[in-house]
Amino acid sequence: MPAAPAIRPPSTHHEFRGDSKVQDIFVAAVESQRRRAKFRLLFPGTDRYEFARMDVYNYSSICHPCLIIQPKRTADISAIVKGYTKGVKDTLAEIKATGSNLGIPRLCVAGGRNSMNAMMEGSIVLDLSRMNGVDVDADAKTVTVQGGTRIYELDDELAKHGLMAVTGTVGRLGVVGTVIGGGYGYASRKFGLACDNVVSAQLILADGRLKRCSPTKNEDLYWSLCGGGGGIGVVTQLTLKCFPIQNGGLLTYDLSSPGPRIRRKIIAKWADWMCGGNDADAIGAPNEVYSHLVLRTDWKIVSFLGTSIDAKVVPQSADYLEHFQDILKRKSLVRELSRLSGSTNSRENLPVSWDVTPGLMALQKGAGKFGSPMRLRSKFRMVPYCDGIQSLGDALFPPGNVYNAFKYASAMTEKIVDTLTKATMGDAPNNESRIVISSAGGAINDISSFNVAFDSRDINFVIYIEGRWSDTRNKEKDEAERKKINRWVHAVASQLQFCEGIKSTSHPESTRDYVSESGKSEPPIGWHNFEEDNGARLEAIKKRRDPRNVFSLASRVSWRKNKHSVEKYQSLAKAKTERVEAMRSIRRDKTHDDSDGEDDASLETTDERFEERSNEKVHKEDDSDQDKVERRDGRSRMNHRQTSSRSFGQETYMTDYIGEGDEDYDLADFDEHDVDEQRQVPANRDDATERSLTPSPTSSTCVGREVVEV
Repeated sequence: MPAAPAIRPPSTHHEFRGDSKVQDIFVAAVESQRRRAKFRLLFPGTDRYEFARMDVYNYSSICHPCLIIQPKRTADISAIVKGYTKGVKDTLAEIKATGSNLGIPRLCVAGGRNSMNAMMEGSIVLDLSRMNGVDVDADAKTVTVQGGTRIYELDDELAKHGLMAVTGTVGRLGVVGTVIGGGYGYASRKFGLACDNVVSAQLILADGRLKRCSPTKNEDLYWSLCGGGGGIGVVTQLTLKCFPIQNGGLLTYDLSSPGPRIRRKIIAKWADWMCGGNDADAIGAPNEVYSHLVLRTDWKIVSFLGTSIDAKVVPQSADYLEHFQDILKRKSLVRELSRLSGSTNSRENLPVSWDVTPGLMALQKGAGKFGSPMRLRSKFRMVPYCDGIQSLGDALFPPGNVYNAFKYASAMTEKIVDTLTKATMGDAPNNESRIVISSAGGAINDISSFNVAFDSRDINFVIYIEGRWSDTRNKEKDEAERKKINRWVHAVASQLQFCEGIKSTSHPESTRDYVSESGKSEPPIGWHNFEEDNGARLEAIKKRRDPRNVFSLASRVSWRKNKHSVEKYQSLAKAKTERVEAMRSIRRDKTHDDSDGEDDASLETTDERFEERSNEKVHKEDDSDQDKVERRDGRSRMNHRQTSSRSFGQETYMTDYIGEGDEDYDLADFDEHDVDEQRQVPANRDDATERSLTPSPTSSTCVGREVVEV
């Protein structure tokens, strides 16, 4: 039985309703691994704990973790992971010795804190917010970030060097979490997904070892990291390719959609403009162009946004951009632009204009209305890429009470268009909720998936379903509104999965759609998010690298067999058998441990490049800076103390920690009957194969799942 921790939680009143015994066990276990580690332990009731748990994108997910642990270095993460596994062992020993009904908290990894599972009620949160360093190599055109870096922090550093990297569309997202989910952004049609531009990475495995991976080293880790949904380890550093893009063209306007018929026409014609439609001769918009439509539920308006990063048209000089913006303010605009371009025709060869930007020029006159009777508030401007384009998502998706879902689509079929129109007009909740259709395709379709787990290469559109609601003083009204929004999101996601060309994503929000709970009926094809060969390989890597399921909170991994390709799957089964035999041979020979010493030897020095840089933007030491954190989302998060607390049960959750022949954690004498019940294997499902890398909890103490968005 571990001794009581030296540092106990505060005696002042707080909202934590968990078992203090479990908290003491895990504090003692983590502290036993501290040595020279510099991590912080945040207890419920302390100021830092309160600010940390409320620093999330989704206000409705504010909860009360058992502990929040903030590492400063890679060695700290290794110590915390080892301490967590020791805490699980000690808790199981306590349960066996006393017969107590203790719940084992699950391990959450919080990076950008935008995932629906970044923090869980009663969990142990590994908070990477103090590890947000960015190191740019302008000569090699690469950038290395730490595991807790957010996109806006990366963009701020890249902008100083005239570079950009493919990440997500919202600045608050974590860079690593974006890569794990695939990562589509404003430049993905030109340069591919974020996961296509990963040079190398390093991560801490479930046993605390440091591993470096690249296309030529630890290829299985690299492959699963790139779009595989997480669950393999904690990514501590990530190196990405950069591109010399400084400026871009931005076009925005609103389209009137007074009825469902007009809205259907807008969606269909916009999709044809982006991808060429059914016309074999049509080529669609250039790869340099990105666009999205926002379908609102409270207003009969469809908002259009288009961007272009065509360097042949958009000047990439920062000085020229400033000069151009000054010219726009002058009354003699036409004369000055003509002089700069060396042309007497003010409409032909302007240095940058809606008229001469490839892709966007096709939207002149009536074409850009996409069948709408009226176009409102048209505005074209040239803006910095990092500050002007990358920041668009922050205004479009502000923090709040959010319930969302994602789907990929290979085409905007008539059934998909009807579903989206009905969801935003006929069955709409008539509030802040909306659906955003973003363009994909381009380089995403062209790049091979050989080196990455992401295999949805046929996608041309990303459908984001966002349910929103605002808090009032009436708790019953707020709860009713929340349930209504949740039902709406589930209904739209469930209807889309029956549409041809739909596929689920590797985000944790891919679980929003409903399937048969009995397992007797086969899930629709749109419910799955991987092809069979990639799904089976992800599961094999998970079992090899995390056999005890320490990182149990990962995205769903599911695939479906194709009944009409028997020979293909016989070949896959044979290949899988060969891989299993190869892994068994590796385990017997222990050859996969040969490089462990090389990586672990640099555990203490791997963060030296970041230690010289000050992290002034996140987690300041003084109270004035903590106030800035509170104000960043535009409202006081402390008001959520009374509305966000959840019940914290005491039922037991047994994680999958018992392994055969384990020498480090010999748990063979513990009961295993509870472990087997955690596997999510569909009952009586012979013709569909589904594997979940996440066990289903039996305790309300540790409710939910977490993508490893480190």
